[in-house]
Amino acid sequence: MVSITENIKLFALDLDGTLYRGETAVAGAIEFIDYLRDNFRVIFYTNNSAKTAGQIHARLNRLGIECELNEVYTSALAAAIYLSESGLNNLYVIGSDNLRSELQGHGLYLVDNDSAENLVVGFDAGFNYAKIAVSLSILLKGGKFIACNQDSSFPVGADRYLPGCGALVAAVAASADKKPDFMAGKPNTYILSKVADKLSLEPGEIMVVGDSYESDVMMAMNFNSQAILISPQKTVANNKMVVLEDLHKTLLYIKEH
Repeated sequence: MVSITENIKLFALDLDGTLYRGETAVAGAIEFIDYLRDNFRVIFYTNNSAKTAGQIHARLNRLGIECELNEVYTSALAAAIYLSESGLNNLYVIGSDNLRSELQGHGLYLVDNDSAENLVVGFDAGFNYAKIAVSLSILLKGGKFIACNQDSSFPVGADRYLPGCGALVAAVAASADKKPDFMAGKPNTYILSKVADKLSLEPGEIMVVGDSYESDVMMAMNFNSQAILISPQKTVANNKMVVLEDLHKTLLYIKEH
């Protein structure tokens, strides 16, 4: 098998379903991270928009996966950075209090009605018809539609999944017959490009590891980076991607290549 770890300097690691499920670390996660830290740089990137980067950082350390706050990226953080850079403000937010906190922490102003100029959609367990109605009004007035991610579902434990942010985004998009103007999370390469610029890395020096072909692997391919897909399913590998069953086999593969 052709080595895909040659010249790799950074591992960009997915979290939900890859390193942990709910409040439980995946078997082999700590050993895997310890080895990577001895040989590569590491960042953590999740499409979870319901938690701040600080909360994800705390969870990782609580589970025994030691990391620094500046190594943790979320789709909520990605949205906040993008909005700040783009000068988009006066926001109506569908999402958790933590998403709102992340946005406000970047100096963004939030409005709780359809007088808002732009719309942000993240995961919201209290999503309802009234929020779709407010969103529709904003979009019909020409407001920008920023989505945290389009993940259809997310793992919350052993073989259990819940509807994801993508289900909410789809409802809003259907009501206004409008696709999001910007997708902050994976598979968008926005954060990966930010990290590459910050650390002076070329795309080919980055390895993405995750359990989703649609978000993790596609982000890597869109950025011309390499990827390891963690999946029990047999998938054809290529010179940009390898499929491995679990973290134990992934660690063995990296050591051998």
